Formats: sequence, structure tokens, C-alpha cells
Amino acid sequence: MKETLTKFKDFMGPYDYRPGFIFSTILVFNLSNLRPYTFEYQYGPERIQFFLVGLIAYVIMGLPLYLALKLSQYIWGGRRRKLSLYLFDVLIASLITILSQIAGQKYLIPRIGTINFIHGGVFVGELVTRFIFGVTFVAITHNRLRTLSQKLELTSSLNNQLNERYAKLVESDEEIRSHASQLLHDRIQAKLMLAAAKLTRVSNVLSDEGKLGVLPVIKELEQIRAIDVREVSALLSPNLAGEGLVGSCENLCKEFEGSVEFKIDISPAVEALDEEFILGVYRIIEQGVINSIKHGPATTISMEVFISSSNMLVVELKDNGPGGEIKNSGTGSVIIDAWVSILGGEKEIKADPGKGYRLRVTAPVKLGS
Repeated sequence: MKETLTKFKDFMGPYDYRPGFIFSTILVFNLSNLRPYTFEYQYGPERIQFFLVGLIAYVIMGLPLYLALKLSQYIWGGRRRKLSLYLFDVLIASLITILSQIAGQKYLIPRIGTINFIHGGVFVGELVTRFIFGVTFVAITHNRLRTLSQKLELTSSLNNQLNERYAKLVESDEEIRSHASQLLHDRIQAKLMLAAAKLTRVSNVLSDEGKLGVLPVIKELEQIRAIDVREVSALLSPNLAGEGLVGSCENLCKEFEGSVEFKIDISPAVEALDEEFILGVYRIIEQGVINSIKHGPATTISMEVFISSSNMLVVELKDNGPGGEIKNSGTGSVIIDAWVSILGGEKEIKADPGKGYRLRVTAPVKLGS
């Protein structure tokens, strides 16, 4: 029983009602009272004139209610009213409508010289009727609005939490990449160099036949240290400041040369964007390329990056893979979503059977400082 009463209480009020909406709705309801009196006038200009006069009269008589609701809204602001105060608010508003009607009947109707189309009953009965109508009317018309508002606030809160998690994910991802790159660049390279130096010293005491077996190994270690480790390090933390977006994307494509053909079309204007913005674009391209190869496999991948006439950055990747539904959205897709969220953009994916994979991201541009 208590739960039922609580639900009823929540349904009845209080509400952040809108004075303009209540004023216009009550005005429409009151206009129906004019219809029986229109038959007192001949069809044509006279009847139209009476209707317009009646409309003006109801507008004037409704202004005190509108101003009272506006004043109440101003006093309360965004604070939530207790049910008792809300009911008192509606009671005062109901009283104002009766007094406005009495004043209109006594002073307004005689001045405009028309039929008395305003009739009132017993004062107490009118007050109770208007009070019940007011409470029910506000409850019915605004309960759904309040429910939608609460759902919108919840959705907004969840969206903010998701954006915060995306930001932390990207931050962690970049931190891990930076540490891994540093590890490869410093420690792994140093260890490979030491190993090569040791082998060189050993080769000095070996026979010519032994040197023939060791020297190629030393050369291979040097190649791994100087080229492979450096390239992996660059992929983990691209040198966007030195090589730009175009150079970093070209380095990315070199990793898949021979098995995939790449077409790169990046507008020079993109290089002038904010540094973090360009990093986000690169990560989106990187994960898009990996997805194309992983879900394809594709043999041709094209990437296009440009700034549209509406000042929106557009990143588009297409491939010639088999397409079809992508059932599992792995870490790469999450990284893309995270960067799209950080850039304040939108993502569109199409993977129709036989038409390949297509990723399109749009975001408002941020110029570099």
C-alpha cells in the first residue's frame, strides 16, 4: 500500500511545469466555450469578429495565471518542490483563474460589447474543480516529460562515464606504447649491440672457417638492431612531429608491403591540425588498416584524409576484402571508438558482402597552436 501511495505521489508532482505551455493549452480548451455563442451571429464577418474578440478576451484573462506561474518558476528556479508546496502552488493558480474570470465578466465583457460568454458556478465548487483539473492536467502532461528528462540525464551521465573511460583507455594505450618503444630503443638495442660486440671479439680468435659461420650472425644482429627494432619502435610511437601524418602512414604501410597494395591520399592541410588530433587520426588509420587485413584479408587498402568545406575532418579507409558482418569487435575497434569520442566525431562502418570494408570518421577540426 505504501509503495502504491509513493508511486501516486511521484506521479502527481511536483513538476517543473512550463507556464507558456499551460497558458496556451488552457486557452485552447476555453475557445471551445465560444462555439455555442457563434450561432448568435450571422455566418461570415460577424461570426469571425466575435471569435477574434472572444480569443482576445481569453488571452487577457489568462495573463494573470501566466504571470503567476512565471513568478513561481522564477522563485523556485531549479529546486525540487515538496508535494504540499506544489499543491499550494496549483491552488493559488486555480484561485487566480477564478478571480480573472470574475473580473473579466464584470469589467472586460461590458467594454468589448459582446455576448457574455463567461459563466461561473459556485465559488467553492469552481475552485475545487479547477484545482483538481490543474493537478491532473499538469501531472498527465508533464509526467512523461519528466520521465524522459530523467532518462536523458541518465543517458548523459552514462555517456560522460564512457567518454572518461575512453580517455583513460587511450592514455593507458599511449603510455604502454611509449614504454615499449623506449624499451626497444634503449635496452633491446643496447643488448643486441653488446651481443654483436661479443661475437666480434670471439670471431677474432676463430679460424677462417669459424668466422664464416659467425660473421653473418653478427651482420644479422646489426640489421635487427639498426632496422627492425627501430621500425617497430617507430610504429609504437610514430614521429608525427618529424615525419608528419603522411610519413608515419607510409611507415605503417611498409610493414605490409608485398601482400597489400596501399593508396594514400592525405591533404597537406591536415598536417596543420592539433598534434593530439593528428595522433588520433593516425591511430584510427592504424587500427583501420589492421582490421582490414585481419577481417579481410584485403589485398588493396586505400586511405583518404581531408578537410571538407564544412570544416570537418574526414578520414576514410576502404579495402577490397570480402566484407560481410564483423562479428567480433576487438581491441582495435575499441581504440577507434575511444579516439572518435575524444575527437568529438562520428564513426560509420560498412562491410557489405562482396563490397569490402569501409570505415569513415568525421570530426570538427582543431588547428594546431
